Amino acid sequence: MSKSAKADVQAELAACRAAGYCGELDPGGRISCTRRPNHDGDHVNHYRGRNRPTDTEGYRWSPSGSPLRRPPESSVP
Repeated sequence: MSKSAKADVQAELAACRAAGYCGELDPGGRISCTRRPNHDGDHVNHYRGRNRPTDTEGYRWSPSGSPLRRPPESSVP
């Protein structure tokens, strides 16, 4: 990773933290966690990857970096 790319990643993480988000990237490096900083458990992005507008979360991944998975289908039709 170049110095410029590393600086971009650090700046994005700092911006996420300033907004009140964890900011850790998914294993693919494209989606950031929108839970609060220093949370316990899985990382979640509540905005991207939702199946329906009524779903409360989108993509979820573990801190160990296991592959992305979608949340269960919403029970609301």
